[in-house]
Amino acid sequence: MSIHADISPRIILSIASLYNDVNRIFMEYIDNSLDSAGAFYNEKTRRYSRPIEIALEIHGDNYRNGKVVIADNCFGITNFTKVVQSIGNSDKRADFTTNGQFGYGIYSFMASCLKLEVTSKTEKENAQYLPIEKHQFDTDKQEDVSFPNPKTVKKFEFTSGTKIVLSGFDKHSWKQININELQNEVEKHFEILLSRKNLTIKLIRVNSQLLQDKEEYVCNPFDYDQYEGDEYKDDLRELSFVKGKKNPIVTKVPLDKPIHIFIRVTKGREINKRPVFISKGRRIAEVKDIKAFKSVHKSELWDHPNVTGYIDLAGFLDPTIARNDFINTPNSKAVFNTLLEIEPLILDVVRNVNKESEEKHYQQLEDRLNQALSRLARLDAMNYRTDYLSGNDINLQKGGTGQDIEDDRGAKDRGGFTDDATSDNMVGENEGTGKGTGGNSGDIPGGTDGDSASNKEANNPFEDTGFKGGEKKKSGFNIRIDEREPDIDSVTNEPMRSNIYGSEIRIFRQHPDFQGRVDVLRRGAPKITQRLITYLAGEITVHYKDKFHTKKGTQPEYSKSHFGDLVSFIYQFESMLQDLSGKNLSDLSN
Repeated sequence: MSIHADISPRIILSIASLYNDVNRIFMEYIDNSLDSAGAFYNEKTRRYSRPIEIALEIHGDNYRNGKVVIADNCFGITNFTKVVQSIGNSDKRADFTTNGQFGYGIYSFMASCLKLEVTSKTEKENAQYLPIEKHQFDTDKQEDVSFPNPKTVKKFEFTSGTKIVLSGFDKHSWKQININELQNEVEKHFEILLSRKNLTIKLIRVNSQLLQDKEEYVCNPFDYDQYEGDEYKDDLRELSFVKGKKNPIVTKVPLDKPIHIFIRVTKGREINKRPVFISKGRRIAEVKDIKAFKSVHKSELWDHPNVTGYIDLAGFLDPTIARNDFINTPNSKAVFNTLLEIEPLILDVVRNVNKESEEKHYQQLEDRLNQALSRLARLDAMNYRTDYLSGNDINLQKGGTGQDIEDDRGAKDRGGFTDDATSDNMVGENEGTGKGTGGNSGDIPGGTDGDSASNKEANNPFEDTGFKGGEKKKSGFNIRIDEREPDIDSVTNEPMRSNIYGSEIRIFRQHPDFQGRVDVLRRGAPKITQRLITYLAGEITVHYKDKFHTKKGTQPEYSKSHFGDLVSFIYQFESMLQDLSGKNLSDLSN
């Protein structure tokens, strides 16, 4: 005597709980519409033979009266009975052009609401209507679950198509519904399909009982070309599968349809759209979130904010029921093993772009350093003049901003200097620019409104009076963060942390003391630490003060007061850079 399996209908409710995001539920019904539209699609022309329109409408003010309607003008449902009965045994499973495989999608509504009503029509048949309610599955026995025969409906909006109405939302799920987030989800989930011709997916929010009062959004495919960057493209026509650890055997797996890899690494701009796996035109999950993909570069590569794109599996792998991962099979192992083999090629692209971006960001840091030194040098020059005229021993005191000197208030308070005195040819007035593109780098802020003072030929210890191309060179220090290997000290034979070339201070980025003060995040993006700020302030101060006293002819034998002055300058410099502490280097371009 055979034993029959007795499966409780409650398992449907349990599976529904996998959909913890109401947007993923809506994706199921839009997905079904796209499957139904497949009858009109031409793969060669990438065009539908007639205009296909799929619309999702949100009605109601709250979860009590709210409803969501998904309607299409596609082929329609040919067999209502089979749709209801074919749970786990979908006819679409073997069809490459369609995405369904379990026949479960129509029941996903149970994760968020109580009732689904479906009306559908084919071109040759009348429209039929069938309601399905969640409570029908709250029973132990299969035979207790039954549905009425579908009702014939005389009027339907389209020649053929399907209309789904969801209602009875729970409070939490209704609050999750946001049309902007929904648009983002649709554009991510179906980004490949949205590029097909003659297809429109619309989202509509009806704000009142008046149908004219509504918001409408059209979903568009993602435009990768709007972001400058380097690309990695590949069409995999064969996969490799490794079996065995002690004596590994590599098996080659040919593919009927190529797996297409498209990765773009944007230059200097974070777009936070991570690469995804796509199956049959639908997003499954971000590459970094696939547990069975054991990459050691998930942070540096697949979770990098400048890396985007997709891996189109062409239906080679089977997704899980919730369609957010893949079933563990020999095929999935072959795909992931092959991706691990080509990762170094993609990483080369990422690292090259990272290097270019990092150079740009370091140039922006150079500009910030030049601006800070320019402001501080003016304050230092004023203290020098006060000390020189009055004979007092005055060190830097004003809390590090130098703003009192820039807007002349401090000058008047400390000795009655006029406006002309502060803008006169004083020490350190004109600091040079870095390699970067900062708008005010190298100029002296002329006041609190950020205007820049014009450069003048000053009595400046860092002045370069040479001419080039008929123009006078700008006087002042120029700070460079040099990527080259450090110079070697001729006395100690040790690598130098920094060096000075004429009026240019070069701080060597490759020196271990510099590298040890940069917090490199897992994805390789440098972060500015407090220790790095102190380090930069110290290195720059040493060269600045040496030039200052040498040029002024005041280089004394060092005493405690002079060491105090040196340290005070470092503290002032450090204070001016405090807003950089904890920032990613890339934040300087924002």
